[in-house]
Amino acid sequence: MKKVQEIDNFSHIILLEQIKKEIEYEFHLVCSKDALREITKRLNVIEAKKASFKGQLKLQLANQIYLVGTVKAKLIQPCSLTLEPVVTNIYKEIARTLNIGFNENKPIKKSVCELTEKSFDNDIILDEINLGEILMETISLETPDYPKKHGASISLKPMESIERENPFSILSKLKK
Repeated sequence: MKKVQEIDNFSHIILLEQIKKEIEYEFHLVCSKDALREITKRLNVIEAKKASFKGQLKLQLANQIYLVGTVKAKLIQPCSLTLEPVVTNIYKEIARTLNIGFNENKPIKKSVCELTEKSFDNDIILDEINLGEILMETISLETPDYPKKHGASISLKPMESIERENPFSILSKLKK
């Protein structure tokens, strides 16, 4: 097991050569205080308390790497109803297949890009994997847009029926 490593700038790059040599690469990344401040700023939350990414990369085929891991984070966000602080705990298990691509500058023959369900299961990489980017991407996707404090609700009261003067009532006065 690799030791716990602290990361800054969401940059923890693993070269493909290293994975090909070791066949299996284990990691445990923990965000530094600067990285937590960056999460706070990027996601517009009150505070990011902690964030980590633990898992392993396995070479499956000569051109395919399998990533399994767990992203954990603790964020403090404003409640979308009361604006009081809400603690958001993120726990997301990740399983991705990374295909090793080639840097070819051939023009694409198709003018339309077809997206299928399988399009989102595979990522293409060239010569390195940045685990820090995967960590940040997962946290940003798992952070709720509208967090709600437990028991918070909006009480809406119907407006009392107010008798308003009809705007055309002036016209009726002109007829007289």
